[in-house]
Amino acid sequence: MSTVDETLALPPAPASLPPAGFPLLASVAPLVAAGLIWMITGSAFALIFAVLSPIIAVASMFDSKRSGGKRRRAESAAHAEALALLRTVITDRQSRWRDEAWQHTPSARNIVRGCAAAARWRQTDATLVALGVGPAPSGIRLGGASAPNEHRELREWASTVTGAPVVVDLTPGLGIVGPMPLAAGVARAVLVQLCFALPPTDLGVAITTDAQATDWAWAAQLPQAGVTPRRLTLLLRTATSVHPLGDEPDRGRLLLAVATRLEDLPPGCGTVVRIAGPTRAQIIRAPNRAPPLDFCPELLAQAEAIDFAVALTEQARAAGMARESGALLTTLTLAELLEDGTDAPAITGGTAPPGLDCPIGVGRDGPVHVDLVRSGPHAVVGGTTGSGKSELLTTWVAALAATYSPGQVNFLLVDFKGGAAFQPLARLPHCVGLITDLDAATATRALASLGAELRYRERTLSSAGARDVTDVRLTHPLPRLVIVVDEFATMLGLFPELHALFVDIAARGRSLGVHLILCTQRPAGVVRDALLANCSLRLSLRVNNRADSQAVIGTDAAAELAPNQPGRCLIATETGEPVLCQVATTRELDIAGIAAAALSTPSAAGGFVPRRPWLDALPPVVTAADLASAAAASGFPLGLLDEPERQRYLVFAYDPQVDGHLLVVGGAGSGKSALLHTLAEAVAGAAETHTGVHLVTADVESAWDTLASFSTSVETGQQTAGSPRLILFDDFDSVCARWQPDHRLAAIDLLVGLLRDGPAAGVNVVVAVQRHTSVVPGLAALCQSSLLLKLPSVQDHLAAGGQSASYTAALPPGGGVWRGLRVQLLAPTAAPVVPPARLPDALTTGGPLLIVSSSPTSAATRLRTVLGAPVLELAGTSGPAASALLVSGEAGQTDAAGQLIVVGDAESWQTHWTLLARLRVPTANNTAASLVFDRCSLSDFRLISHRRELPPPLAPGRGRVWVLHPNGEVTRAMLPD
Repeated sequence: MSTVDETLALPPAPASLPPAGFPLLASVAPLVAAGLIWMITGSAFALIFAVLSPIIAVASMFDSKRSGGKRRRAESAAHAEALALLRTVITDRQSRWRDEAWQHTPSARNIVRGCAAAARWRQTDATLVALGVGPAPSGIRLGGASAPNEHRELREWASTVTGAPVVVDLTPGLGIVGPMPLAAGVARAVLVQLCFALPPTDLGVAITTDAQATDWAWAAQLPQAGVTPRRLTLLLRTATSVHPLGDEPDRGRLLLAVATRLEDLPPGCGTVVRIAGPTRAQIIRAPNRAPPLDFCPELLAQAEAIDFAVALTEQARAAGMARESGALLTTLTLAELLEDGTDAPAITGGTAPPGLDCPIGVGRDGPVHVDLVRSGPHAVVGGTTGSGKSELLTTWVAALAATYSPGQVNFLLVDFKGGAAFQPLARLPHCVGLITDLDAATATRALASLGAELRYRERTLSSAGARDVTDVRLTHPLPRLVIVVDEFATMLGLFPELHALFVDIAARGRSLGVHLILCTQRPAGVVRDALLANCSLRLSLRVNNRADSQAVIGTDAAAELAPNQPGRCLIATETGEPVLCQVATTRELDIAGIAAAALSTPSAAGGFVPRRPWLDALPPVVTAADLASAAAASGFPLGLLDEPERQRYLVFAYDPQVDGHLLVVGGAGSGKSALLHTLAEAVAGAAETHTGVHLVTADVESAWDTLASFSTSVETGQQTAGSPRLILFDDFDSVCARWQPDHRLAAIDLLVGLLRDGPAAGVNVVVAVQRHTSVVPGLAALCQSSLLLKLPSVQDHLAAGGQSASYTAALPPGGGVWRGLRVQLLAPTAAPVVPPARLPDALTTGGPLLIVSSSPTSAATRLRTVLGAPVLELAGTSGPAASALLVSGEAGQTDAAGQLIVVGDAESWQTHWTLLARLRVPTANNTAASLVFDRCSLSDFRLISHRRELPPPLAPGRGRVWVLHPNGEVTRAMLPD
């Protein structure tokens, strides 16, 4: 373990006290004071103060010395305390460094006792070994000394760690010189550490010794013993004066040599250790160590080494790394594996086979077969990143496809890593679908259809009285369906509700012929016990820790697999111990050949197409022919409903008697108007229902008239349930926005009353709006059914009562959601025929007309031009002129055309209110005048008419006017053009 230089500061030493000076001023001051007092008073007693001068001087010197000593004692105590604290810090860091060093290079004693089992075959600097215990540089330096020799002992103590491992690197080679029993004991400790650090797949141990030496005989029991090619090979040598070894080791090999004399060591020993006694040894030569280093060597008895070798071999055997009867191949293609198989069933037949046995790799005794049915019926595959999980799944699927026909087994591939791994398998005729995380909508409907597939197979088996898919009584054979999921944890993260579905498949899949192969990096915690209990076939590639290995195959062996051998796999079943195999690799050329062979089978040549376990998504355009092939429903057909949970399309039909009022919410271009026209045509074409339909376009006049008419009919009892009516309002929210506030409130009251009281009178309403707003409070609550078409944003979709999961931004026109199901409306066969707006009657020319206009001059000019009759303008008319007009009106004297027409603005008519009142009263010679409001506001209408009732709203820009007839009725009219 390398040291890290660290500098700590020494506490500053207490400063020495300066010598005390003579207090001259304190001595002279009393003399001067005594002289001055004597001179002023003349009293000899004042000279007594002069005696105080030497007393004060001596007292001051003693006081200064006492204070300085006290301060020095305090500084010395603080310095000693700081030194003690520094020693504590150094001791703690040395202890921590020592513990980390022993953890990095555990001693052979701790290894054989099992105290360092967690570090087995996991060390990075594996060629570093500890020779024993001795001093080591700590990397701690103490700065701040004021003199070279200040705290020298403390600095030397801090810079060295005692009881630390004396570590050397075996890469340059290690030679041990000394009495053979002692040198062999140190060599055994070194070999134990090296074999503990490097697995048998990385290290080989080669023993070269003379015939009389038996020091290395125990090493033959190590799992690393052998001369097979490894990354590193350790040469064990014992050299004597009789049998010197003079050759230098080849490149890529480590050398551990033992000799009794220094000159007997072979070349290549970069590090040389001399053993002087059981507790005394010295490194006399090392690449990075100049002065010799004395230390206490670690000796290991041969019996302890043998016990370690036996235990390590058992651990290697459990991990599949021990030497067996045959060597395990490192690479093998699927084509080569299939060529070696002689007992594979023929790729024929159209019924489900009793088993799904196929080869997936090779073991020490030949090809390794797995049977998903007999050993399963479901399988779990675990393995960390880079261990070869995707390659295993690809090989397994390809091997099944090479062994069985599409009529015997089908595959549903689920890849939540983008789909690249399974893309080549999609060309197999056995493959009924490839689901990836790149298309969330397709993945959702396909996975939701799996429950329907189970129900379909149950119905098929029940109708035939069959027990399982292999029963000969099945008239329509069911191939086995293998669902292969790569990254099962990712799928559950996106669709957590699918875990219950997979638990159901695992519980019922055996008899229904549905099998699962679930692959994930860490099955522990992802595949729950309810699902794992039915997955008897377990395959584990290399995993990161023993807990994951235990969770998959019940042993620690998968955690010991070498990281540099992807595809190395352990297969565990309920009947035996885990079997080690090397999974074959599958090329795209292999898959192409398997697909070609499967297409040449009799069933495939006869046009057999495997049944997909789910339907395609709804088409963007639905026609009447599409409705004919779907499951029928009562009501007026309007489109198709998608039910992936039942693997079927259902006719979307609206039945007013069952569904009640219908609220349709959709943005511009979503298909609202087309839906209303389709519904109007369907109702009109269904003569047996005797239902009248009224399509109301987004027109302020038509919508008001319809609401007012039907509300009156319902209130008066004229409308009864015996003659049902269906009213369709298009873009009702846009109509509301164009009404004046008073009309808007009144119209909403009429609509609410119609929604509340209409069903009892046989009236149902369909309201189409662009967005769900508060224009009509409680509209969604008053409508028993809602259809959500495409909306601009998910916020609008949620506000309309939809779920975020059902929102799709790319919905085609006519696409929507009906009671949680995706719906696609019928496409219009032709351009919809918009019913023409009802035109009001032309302005009557009989009887006097009193016209209130916001532009009286313009209105008067227009009437003169069109009618060719004089028109009187009230503006500027004086009192006498108005009186004459009144007299002429009462006497029945009209203009040449026989009609009295007076035009004025609201203010003018208010000024001549007497004239207005008299002309509105019928006389014996003339009828009462009609009051016409041209481009007037509602306030003007109420001001002049003195009526609180609302007149019908007028469409802007169409020349509409209000006409208040003498009988009090208010109607619309059109000014003559």
